[in-house]
Amino acid sequence: MAPPATQSAVVGTGATRLPGAVGSGSGPQSSLERFFATSAGRVGARLLLIALILLAWEYAPVARATRFWMSSPSAILGTLWDWLFDGTIWAHLESTLLVMSEGYVVGCVAGVGIGFLLGFFSRLSRVLAPLLAGFYALPKIALAPLFVILLGVDNSSKIALVAVTVFFLVLTSTIDGVREVDRNTVNALALMGATRTEIIRKVLIWAALPWIFTGMRLAVRYAFTTTLLAELIAANRGLGFLIELNSGNFNTTGAYAAIVVVIICSVLLTELLSRLESRMSHWVS
Repeated sequence: MAPPATQSAVVGTGATRLPGAVGSGSGPQSSLERFFATSAGRVGARLLLIALILLAWEYAPVARATRFWMSSPSAILGTLWDWLFDGTIWAHLESTLLVMSEGYVVGCVAGVGIGFLLGFFSRLSRVLAPLLAGFYALPKIALAPLFVILLGVDNSSKIALVAVTVFFLVLTSTIDGVREVDRNTVNALALMGATRTEIIRKVLIWAALPWIFTGMRLAVRYAFTTTLLAELIAANRGLGFLIELNSGNFNTTGAYAAIVVVIICSVLLTELLSRLESRMSHWVS
């Protein structure tokens, strides 16, 4: 007896496709499914989810004491609004970004320079490898109290901590980039009479650039995190100091408002890094 016409077997696979099955690809998609398949639909779904969370937070039936510790989105928005117009947030944001950028630049320059030096001179790299491995494994935030004692509570101690954190990330990426250069190409250029300087300038530096850019991209996030941690430990301004100040005064609304600013900065920084990485990859290629 022949099987029913409504069922079709897939020969050779052992699978059976049923009419109207989910994921079969044969049934028509609803307009809602097509909307969420687009980029605008995905953004709308994310915004809807955030709105639902904020509404539940705002109107959740909790006791007054619990509300004091939870705060509310409307109170946090009001605090942010006041900070924007009285200039409070701008001074702290400027301090955080200044410390982060200065420490990042110092760490990148030192990491790239010393990384090329150790990559070119393998004997020196083997001598210093145990020391570098020990310092790299050390949690850099443990150096914060020492830097405060040596350099004070101002921005110098925080810049030094950020620079040390960025330095080791960029250093290891640069050394790996130099070591991954095709040695056959280097030997061929040497046989054709190229000098050591020409090999470094025309081959090694350009071949190591993707590795350097990767280290620099990763170091930006660590620089931002280290800046906030350093401000939490010892500072008189900055976003980390603002969080610590409001938390110490049991002002949960102010602490949440400062955390919202940190989240916004993190999202913008991630988007900026993604765009820069895309442009750098095209430029290097």
